[in-house]
Parts: sequence; structure tokens; C-alpha cells
Amino acid sequence: MRHQDRVAIVTGGGNGIGQGICEYMAKLGGKIVVADIDLDAAQQVVKNIQADGGDAMALKVDVTQKAATQAMAADVLKTYGQIDILVNNAGTDKKGAITELEESTWDMLMTLNLKGVFLCTQAVMTSMIERQYGRVVNIASMAGKTGEPFTSPYCATKFGVIGFTQSVALEVGKYNVTINAVCPGPVDTELIRQSVAQSAKIKGMTPEDFLQEFFIAPTPLGRIAKPLDVARAVSFLASDEAEFITGSTLNVSGGREMH
Repeated sequence: MRHQDRVAIVTGGGNGIGQGICEYMAKLGGKIVVADIDLDAAQQVVKNIQADGGDAMALKVDVTQKAATQAMAADVLKTYGQIDILVNNAGTDKKGAITELEESTWDMLMTLNLKGVFLCTQAVMTSMIERQYGRVVNIASMAGKTGEPFTSPYCATKFGVIGFTQSVALEVGKYNVTINAVCPGPVDTELIRQSVAQSAKIKGMTPEDFLQEFFIAPTPLGRIAKPLDVARAVSFLASDEAEFITGSTLNVSGGREMH
């Protein structure tokens, strides 16, 4: 199987896109570390994987804290002896007009969405370099390629994730470590439902009308993504089939984002 005996850490693995990635990669033979600040959610995903015959462990991790990310890597190495794959998925969004956004919102999103990617990548990289093998996949966004209104902090963090991905790829390629980013469009998760509700309120629309007008109608394939769509893309980039791909972005947007 594609990920047979590969050890994969997935941050934000307790729900939404992260849960989809964990459960899909486990079906392909991966040993999955479900890392999430919500330990109960992470443990439930582990139960799902184990019920399906897979191998997984749960870790409570705050990706914004260096000590926590270093402990995460140490725990995984102690349990499995190696770290083959890191999926930096933990993140969030909060909408607001530029004239009304709080500085605390900017700081929170920068810390979670961007600093968290840096800290987790740094935590696993020494081990990957020593083993001369590693796959890092960062969850960016189509909002990291094309700006969107009322989303300036989130867009800034996701543009940053793509830049970080390209820079690190130039550093670690000689060690047989690849790092790429997946850029989803809207994905059917609780996070997107909250985001749609916030944006709809700003525009004085119902969430259903906002979703149809701004997300579904502009998408050539006529729907928003499912977590499984993203999981398949992540799985490919984390596999040996993608061994000659690094510093790249893969859109999973149904054709809405094409560059």
C-alpha cells in the first residue's frame, strides 16, 4: 500500500480536513499520529482508525508552542522510531472588514496558521535530515494565491505558508526531503460553515445564498470540496510517487483556482 509502515503526523487531525487525511492515509497503511489541541477529538479519530484495522495514536499538541511541538516529535520517535511524513493542517480563519479587525485577531491567525507550520516543520526536520527521507505537506489555501475580501489576516498567513514551503524546499532537497503545499478551495467542514456564516452576515445574506453565489457558482465542477478530495491530494504528495515534486502547490478547488 502507498503508505505502508510510514509514520505520519497530522496536525489538526481531530476533525474536518485533518480527520479526513488521517483516516484516508491510515487505509493506505500509514501509522498515523493524530495531533490536535482537542485530545478527545484526536482520540475519537484514533478509535475510528483502529476500528478499521489501522495503527494510530493521539497526541494533545498546541502547535503555537515550541516546547509542545518538540515534545510531539520526541513522543513519535519514542513510539515509532521514525517520522516519515508531516502534514501541517492545524489552522483557523476569522472574517472581518479591514477597518474593524482587531489586532488580536491578526496575531492569533499569524501564530496558529503560520508560526505553527514553522514550529512543527522545525521539530521534525532534524530527524528527517538524519534519515535522508521526509515528506512535508502544508495545507495552504486558494486564498494563499488570490486575495479574498474580509479575509486579510487569513490570506496573509496562507501566502506565507506557500513562501515558507518554497524556501524550505530549497534548503532540504539535498537530504531527500520534499515539502509541498495543497491549496484547497472551500471544503465542507465546520470551519467553512462558520466562515460562510460570518461572511454572509457582513454582506446581509443568508449562509445558503452566500455559499451558492460566492463558492458554488464560480466553481467549474459545481460543488465545494469534501475532506476526501484534500486527503487524496495530500496522500499523493506524501508518497514516493511524488518523490520528484518539491516546493510546489497543488490546487484542490474544482477549477476555481487555476494558477
